[in-house]
Amino acid sequence: MLFKVFIRSFFIQAGWNYERFQSLGFAFSLMPALRKIYPDPERLKAAVLRHLDIFNTQPYMASFILGNIARMEERASASADPAAELKSMPGVKQALASSFASIGDRVFWGRLKPMTVQLCLLVWTLGGFYGWLFTGQPGRPSTALLLAGPLSGIVLYSAAAVYCRWRGLARGYACGGASSCGLDFIDWGKLIKRLSAAGFGMSMAIALFAFGLLAASGSCPGRVVLLKVAVAASVLALHRVTRAYGRSVFFAAGIVFAVSLVLFSVFELRPLTLYL
Repeated sequence: MLFKVFIRSFFIQAGWNYERFQSLGFAFSLMPALRKIYPDPERLKAAVLRHLDIFNTQPYMASFILGNIARMEERASASADPAAELKSMPGVKQALASSFASIGDRVFWGRLKPMTVQLCLLVWTLGGFYGWLFTGQPGRPSTALLLAGPLSGIVLYSAAAVYCRWRGLARGYACGGASSCGLDFIDWGKLIKRLSAAGFGMSMAIALFAFGLLAASGSCPGRVVLLKVAVAASVLALHRVTRAYGRSVFFAAGIVFAVSLVLFSVFELRPLTLYL
């Protein structure tokens, strides 16, 4: 039953709509559990209608909630007073949806997704393909290397997503009934910090590779390379400082834009020479 719910959870976004968001997908994913719990058609219909209310969370983290709700439905079905068991279900469902939406957005959208591009560039660089930095290279890279870059990022991202879907479903089913169910599965705060540090390290590695290649190619004088290194290091440091003080990436981008205007208008620096 859980495996069927797991497979269906990949389609939780298929019925997304502006009225009730993921409610159709959630009910569709939960259907194998509901059919097993409620063989009576009327009770099954009532259970399905319960889960067509508005619902929205990070799709990869929805499994924590699916497992939790499946266990709560089981307990309600076996209870002498189902209404009392079901009374807390909407609150538990909404609390978990909000919590896992925040966690999932920060883990997947904010960290792992950018890291797929970083990993692609690192694989290309280590494999000897520098077309992402230099245009018009004389040699043609192998197809295998070109595919290895993006595929490495896809594998990393997909592995994390599938792991969260399956382990989250099992964890939610094991601790069903609690509004904090699954939130202690991992130290999410520590994980987010580690992913941030890993992304920062990969950014620094890409920058060092790029500037090292520019210096080795002789296409840029040493002082120009140093200037480019200083610009990249300043932007990365600015991002870390603004995040440490609770500012968004848009705040950092605004500072970069303002400084760029001063450099290009007052000091008459050429943008392409400075940034590329």
